[in-house]
Amino acid sequence: MASLAESYPTLVAALADHYGQPRVALERRSAFEAMLAAGLARSADPARADAALESLNRSGLLDPQALAGTAPAEVLDTLRDAGLNLPARAASLLPRLARWYSETFGDQDPPRPASTVNTSVLREELAAINGVGLATADAILLALGQPTYPVDRGTYRVLVRHGWIDPATEYDQASELLTRQAAGNPEEIARLSIWLVQIGRQFCVLRSPKCQRCPLRCVLPEQGPLEPEG
Repeated sequence: MASLAESYPTLVAALADHYGQPRVALERRSAFEAMLAAGLARSADPARADAALESLNRSGLLDPQALAGTAPAEVLDTLRDAGLNLPARAASLLPRLARWYSETFGDQDPPRPASTVNTSVLREELAAINGVGLATADAILLALGQPTYPVDRGTYRVLVRHGWIDPATEYDQASELLTRQAAGNPEEIARLSIWLVQIGRQFCVLRSPKCQRCPLRCVLPEQGPLEPEG
């Protein structure tokens, strides 16, 4: 069975052929906007996340201190007034992220990457925020230009079914494996993450994976997809 390192060139070529090159916009937004977009991505698709940021901007809330001091209910009302019915948990997360950002970076937009603070320290602080798990913390750090891979559940299924990780592999090990394959390059990590999230949603679903139609069928084990025991 081929390892991920051995399969990686074929995997990338197959994903690029199927999806094309995704728009990786690590530099398009300010660091604060990129952080909020990453936080919203767990509850909203990119178009809705963009619309939410625009709504916050029109309301004067696309500022760390302004958003940090705004009640979650007001943020939710602002988004709903713009026709965005995001989950309440997503709206309530935004002021908490703004508060963390303001306390960590003040009025300064941190450089990409935010190299003045240890990545592990930032990760621990983010993961301690109510509503932020490790994958969301890593997605935020990636948006800030840090080489961290946010492993979602679909990507984890892809790794297991192709035999690239054991079902008992912990989150950090899976994240480090993918980060290493992308050579620690934030743009390559972001591109790979966009592709594999799509694979998890469209083909590598929880039950009855659609392997015959999946662009990654070319790197499946000869015996077919592997499944966790039980």
